[in-house]
Parts: sequence; C-alpha cells; structure tokens
Amino acid sequence: MPSYRDRRAAQVAAMADPERVQLLNLILTDRTGELTAEMIAGVTRSPTDVHWVRSNLAELASVGLLVVETAPAGTITFRPSHDALARFGSLTSSPFTSPLPADDHAKPLERVSRTLVQRFENVLAPETVREFVVETYDLLARRATVRRFLPQLTERFAAERLEALASIEDKGRYVDDVLFVCVRNAGRSQIAAAFMRDRAGDSIRIRTAGSAPVTHVDPVVQQELVRRGLNVATEFPRPLTSEVVRASGVVVTMGCGDACPIVPGRRYIDWKVDDPVGKSHQEVRRIVDDISARVDRLIGEMGVATP
Repeated sequence: MPSYRDRRAAQVAAMADPERVQLLNLILTDRTGELTAEMIAGVTRSPTDVHWVRSNLAELASVGLLVVETAPAGTITFRPSHDALARFGSLTSSPFTSPLPADDHAKPLERVSRTLVQRFENVLAPETVREFVVETYDLLARRATVRRFLPQLTERFAAERLEALASIEDKGRYVDDVLFVCVRNAGRSQIAAAFMRDRAGDSIRIRTAGSAPVTHVDPVVQQELVRRGLNVATEFPRPLTSEVVRASGVVVTMGCGDACPIVPGRRYIDWKVDDPVGKSHQEVRRIVDDISARVDRLIGEMGVATP
C-alpha cells in the first residue's frame, strides 16, 4: 500500500492534466455525485469518446481520487473520494451553491451502508454497520455548515470507527495505534498527527478526534504545515467516540482534560500545549515546533521504526 505522501504526490501528478480536472469537476458538481463514463462522454466530447473518458477515470481512480462501483446489472459508476473533495474541490467551479436537502442523502447513505457491510463482512454484523453509519451521519450533520458532501464524509468516518471497533478485541492490532485528542480537533491534534504520519509512515495507525470538534482545520495551521512540506488538506475534525479510544494503545490529550474516556490498559499522555487557533503565524510556528519535538520523543519511546 502506498504511503500517505506517495498517494498525495500521485494525485497531484494525475491532476496535472487539465482534461482530468474537467472530468473531476463534472463528477464533483453533479447532484447525484456519481456518473458513468457514458454519461460523462456525452457532456465532455461525444458518445464515441467513451473509451477516452473511461481511461482517464480509471487513472483518477488508481490514485484514490474516484471510487468505482459496479451495480448488480453491471453498470459501472464513478464518484469522488474524500481526497478528491478535500484536496481538489476548491479547483472546480460548481454551479450548485446551496447544499443538498437532507432528504437527498437517503440514497447515498444506503449506498454507504452497503459498501461498508461488504467491507466488514464476517467481521461485524450488518445491523451494527448500518447503525454506525446512521449515528456517524448524525454526529457530522449536527455541526455541518455545508451538508452537500456529508455522505462522503460519513463513509470515511464510519469506516474509521468500524475499523476501530473491529480491532478492540485484537490487542496485537491496537497496541501501537495512537490517538491525538484536542477540544476542537482543528489545530494541536492535527499538527501532531501530520508529523507522526510523515515520520512513522504506515507502521502505526494514527487517529485524531475532538471533544467539541469544529467544521474545518484551522487555515493558519494548514498554511504552516504546508510550508514545512506536510499537509492536512484531506483531514477534517472528528467527534471523540468511545470506540476510537478503546482501539488505541496510546492516547495523547492536548487540552480535552476529563472529556477523554479512560480505558484500562491504555497509555495516556497529556501534553500541555498552547492552542494555535486564532494565534499569529509566529506563535503558530512556535507551537508547531513544540509539537514536532514531542512527536519525535514519542516515536522514540514507542520504538517505532521510521522510514
């Protein structure tokens, strides 16, 4: 499996082609969020160019920008991945300025449930998976200011929660998992996770959460991480849930205090770190330096091999 950094580089390279930007734009701005190659060909060029469209869509899917699904009737549809929404949504010009009504999410959420039921088959009961999808959607919808992409965000967050739930009983899987928690999940925890992903690669699973998450990662924090060659563009603040704490061997709190559930057998660390949200660029850089050094020490304490 390619590393986070390799996947990000491959996505940027794939989007260097302006015609692929156009294809992704069509899918991002479609109200259903999923199209076939035949439907797209009729808009971009002509029905005879289906092969060209399908080839480029396959390239976007290979780098994780599109999700490909095959219906029982054999129809192949393409929809944007979370990476596409978070990293390249701003490059597209959507004609739809208002979010979709909540009722329009029923069909996409059913599709999410089917996908995750298949993914966790023989691991979790279908009823459990569906319950987590609905609960996850509700958690995200409570604080969403733009509701259009809630089904896609729900799929990613629900999958993370279900993976955590599935690994709880398998101590060998969670012993080195790390969870970073701060109140808004928009600054300190995202900084720590970005550095640990960069330095530890795929050797451990890294999660973030917030006891009172906001809607997006702080833009000044994003700018500082990008300046250092890191990126949290594909990240979004997540609510703190019990199963992600129970599935983590190391829980690092960075301002949530008593809001973090205590689970026996886990290692808890509390970092007294200033909140970078709302601070100047100079203050944010100092805080990022502090967190970077703490992450290095934690990696050393855990004995994690770095690439």
